Amino acid sequence: MALVDRRQAILGGAGALVAFGLGAIAARSRRKGATPFTPLPPGGPRDLEVLDWTFPTPDGERRVVVLVPRPLPAGQKLPLLVALHGRGETASPRAGAYGWLESYRLDRSYAALRSPPLTAELFEGFVRQDRLARLNADLTARAFGGLVVACPALPPEIGGGMYDRYASFLADALLPRLRKETPILGTKESTGIDGVSLGGISALRMGISRPDLFGAIGALQPAIIEDPAEGHVVDAIVKGLGGRPLRLVTSDEDVYYPAVTKASARLTELGVSHQLLVTMGPHDYVWNRGPGGIEMLLYHDRALRGLPAV
Repeated sequence: MALVDRRQAILGGAGALVAFGLGAIAARSRRKGATPFTPLPPGGPRDLEVLDWTFPTPDGERRVVVLVPRPLPAGQKLPLLVALHGRGETASPRAGAYGWLESYRLDRSYAALRSPPLTAELFEGFVRQDRLARLNADLTARAFGGLVVACPALPPEIGGGMYDRYASFLADALLPRLRKETPILGTKESTGIDGVSLGGISALRMGISRPDLFGAIGALQPAIIEDPAEGHVVDAIVKGLGGRPLRLVTSDEDVYYPAVTKASARLTELGVSHQLLVTMGPHDYVWNRGPGGIEMLLYHDRALRGLPAV
């Protein structure tokens, strides 16, 4: 099938693929002990406390920016999202740690979700009207509950055995400090991992390999590349997902669109429940600032509370 025909076929069937993946997520909303849902009050871009942490490790200094929503009702605890940046921000630990906040304007996306309705301008124009209407309808029915977002800097050499070492840093250093110093629920069921491009494939690799750490996994425009040394990510997902919510997000101008949609189609063939979302837009910063950040936050806000994804 020609690429353009294949793309149209996948786009036309995206709703079916989304529906296929939502069954497992909806089932989680009915499980005993699902996280209580308490929406945050409306907020603005400056209503996020920014914590800047550094950690010495054998692999070098690790820097992490943590975003904590304020105001927060007394005693309220929130799910945690670990959000990983793209390759452009591996230039320095600071660039990586501040990538989602400064380069991708996650503060703006966060504020928009706290004070809907969402507009096409917030998506930098990269949103279809039916998708925008669906998101706003969902936010009307269930207000954005809020997340603590930890943004660790990735090393430029991430990959292979480095995934295991970096996941150990998350498990042994970052997550314990987050439980101690921030208002997170602190369970694996309330902890998600996601990222864009390099961060997307890293989130997939580490999320799949550490079911003890993460209850939900997402990947935005993940850099899925065949690597015989690592094995294909589809095989890792089949082996390690274990029924956890998974969403793959790509866009119609994403350089990784063919790889992401091919991986999703293969997962569907193998009966692995997941969600595929195909948005508008390029593989670029403008997409991260629009659909990328908004879709990532809302997905984990729902999935980590055992609620159906949009």
